[in-house]
This record gives sequence, structure tokens and C-alpha cells, in this order.
Amino acid sequence: MLARVAANFYWMGRYLERTKQTIRLVRYPLDRLVDRTAGEIAVAWEVVYRTLGQTPPDAPESRAEAEMFLMTDAYTLAGSLIEETANPESIVSCWNVARENARQVRSHLPLPVWTCLNQGFLWMRDIDLPTAWRSGPSALAGEASDRLRHLSGVMDALMYRDDGWRFMVLGRFIERVQHQAAFLGAWVELGRRERGEAALPWADLLRICGAYEVYSRRYSMQVRQEQVLVFLVQDPELPRSLRFSMHLIEEMLAGIDAAGARYPLAPPHRMALRLAAALEVENLDGERGRDSVRFFRSIANECRRLHELAVAAYLEFPFAAGQET
Repeated sequence: MLARVAANFYWMGRYLERTKQTIRLVRYPLDRLVDRTAGEIAVAWEVVYRTLGQTPPDAPESRAEAEMFLMTDAYTLAGSLIEETANPESIVSCWNVARENARQVRSHLPLPVWTCLNQGFLWMRDIDLPTAWRSGPSALAGEASDRLRHLSGVMDALMYRDDGWRFMVLGRFIERVQHQAAFLGAWVELGRRERGEAALPWADLLRICGAYEVYSRRYSMQVRQEQVLVFLVQDPELPRSLRFSMHLIEEMLAGIDAAGARYPLAPPHRMALRLAAALEVENLDGERGRDSVRFFRSIANECRRLHELAVAAYLEFPFAAGQET
């Protein structure tokens, strides 16, 4: 497969996953505007922007004023992450980049896959946010999430399992590990605040990751931090766990480069094995919150390095502007 074709599949997978992740983050504070305190809503928005590595738009400089802004101006915060084309992490921006990469390999895609992706982007691009907001703050994010689930189902049903598919899945799960590690690190850090500030409920973390019901069946209805972290990091059968994602990354790399998966390992395979081992052996003790934050930052940085190695080994050519890690 030509490097440029593989790169378009890879980046399409990354940006579709990034779109899904941003939608999951945005829905969390919007779903809680009615029944949560202002302090809890403020911390929820802080998690969103901390995970994305951004600062809230036009937030005041003083801490007191910034917290008041995070508590009250949900429309501005949501708009920046939903429809702001100048924000590269917004939902519409990520969806657009995924669509452009798909357009470059349109001849390799089943027609229903392209149609579903294109129609979803056009719907998002033409949304009138004030009108949608009146229907319910989280309704727009919910419909966008449903459209992406539909797209994922069409892809799973129709796409041929060749190297194009493997590069797309590889990009998707490298993005997921990198994002999920940043998200878990932000949740642990902000959820352990001292001096009586608002904390983040661990049950909410499970719900964001679609894992609350499974956790309740496997452990108990009483949610404990250390069990949550072990579950979301090391469970091999949970789709949102880091271990599950790393298994798929290793599988896709082996399919793309079978020789690289044998000794001596190619650099991307070696880094993937190192990451998988780090996830297996880490002791996620609930009493070591700061250690957990450092651990998740390390995983995110090493996953970024894995991305760089995969690009250098299989996709190396001058990228278009705007395709960032």
C-alpha cells in the first residue's frame, strides 16, 4: 500500500476517534447543568479542557473570576468545542479533517461508508447552535454521538480487512490510548483536590467510559477509586480500557508488518510491547494519587512516541498542514 494511502486511512481513524472523544467529554458537563452544583460543573469543564490541553475561551485571568466563568457560561464553552472552526479540537474541525482524509481514499471505501461520513459532517457543519441549544444543551452532542456510532457500524459491516482497515484501526486506538490516558490523569488530579473543593464522582467516570453497568456486575454497586482505575486500565475485555486498546494496536501492527513483530522487533512493535507491559505491571493503588497522575502522563507521552515511530516506519512523507498529534 502506498504511504500516502496508508496515511490517509491512519489519520481518518485518528480524527474520527478524536471526534468521538470530544463528544463524550462535552456531554458530561452539559448533562449535569440541571442537577449539579456550580462547583461540580466548574470542575467538569476543567476536566474537559485539561484533557484537550486547552484553556477555556476568553476565561478571566483571576482564579475566582475564572471559576465563576466555568460555572455559568456553558453556552460559550460548549460552542468552542462543538462548532468553532478555528479550534482544531472542536467536533466540527475533527470531523472535517476525517472527511478530507476519507475523500483522498474514497475509491478504497465502500460507498455507504463515504456517504454516512459525509452526511454526518454536512449535518454538523450546518447546525444552528442557538436553535439546537433550545432543544436541550446535550441533545446536539447526543445526536452527533449516535451518528458516529452508526458510521462505526457501517464500517465494521462493510470495510474489507486489508492494510487500509488496519491503518485506520491503528490510528483509532493510538488516539484512544493517548486521549484516555490524558483524561484519566486529569480526572485523578482534579478529583483529589484538597481544602474542601469540589471532587469528581468516580461513578461518573465509569459512566463516561460506558463501563458503569459492567463494573457494578463485576465488583459491586459501591464504587471505589482503586477498583475503577484497575478496571479502566487493565481489564482485557473492556473496550475503553487501555489494555484492550493496546492489544488491538499490537494486533494491527503485526498485520501491517509481520516481520517487524518477530525478533528483532521493529521500533513501533517494541514501543507497543513496552507500553503493554507498563500497563500490566503498574500497581494502581488508590492512595497514590500523585503517582497515578505521573503514570498516566507517562503513558500519554509514550503513546505519542509510538505514533512518531509508526509514522516514521510506515507513513513517512510530508504531511498536510493541520494534521497534528
